[in-house]
Amino acid sequence: MTAIEKEYRIIPLHKRPDLIPDCCTLLNSEWPRSETARLKFLNVSCDEFPICLILINKEERVLGHCKVSLIPRLRHSCFIQSLIIDYQRRSQGLGSRLLRGAEEHVAKKGIKNVYLITKGQELFYLKNGYKTCDPFKASGINDVVYSSAAFTKAKLKEKSIQSCGPPPPPMPNYQMPKFYDLGVLTQRTHMVKRLSSQ
Repeated sequence: MTAIEKEYRIIPLHKRPDLIPDCCTLLNSEWPRSETARLKFLNVSCDEFPICLILINKEERVLGHCKVSLIPRLRHSCFIQSLIIDYQRRSQGLGSRLLRGAEEHVAKKGIKNVYLITKGQELFYLKNGYKTCDPFKASGINDVVYSSAAFTKAKLKEKSIQSCGPPPPPMPNYQMPKFYDLGVLTQRTHMVKRLSSQ
């Protein structure tokens, strides 16, 4: 057992509801939302899925969080979101520890594939064994998992046929500021890791 494993524990948030306010603070430090929305996001944690896992130290301070949900249309697959480590404790291996703990937790429940979407943290996930994959949609009313580029193109073509007329004309004499690059702002990387059977 390493020093990191001795000093830190990963537990389901619903087993320690007293730590929910600390978890709200941690998540809002990176992605600000209303307390109501944040509590709704965290209070769904249960023994099955979705589950919020937290990384705590010996003093029981919340240092990390991730939420794991099933992907309904992909068998034996889950989706990790909102993986975060306290800003002051980053670059100490805690993110990898939390990610590994989440993978071990879901593997015990029969999960074989772990998916995630990231923007700017690709190197961290590559280092932890993830590979880029085709885009997928993990949640929402219209769950669609795009499993191949051909399927994606077919779906996009189908949607364009269903549109109700041509797009509106561009605003007259308006140019997008050079620093505002929509491609950069919306670019997200879809990644997957196949868990080895244990």
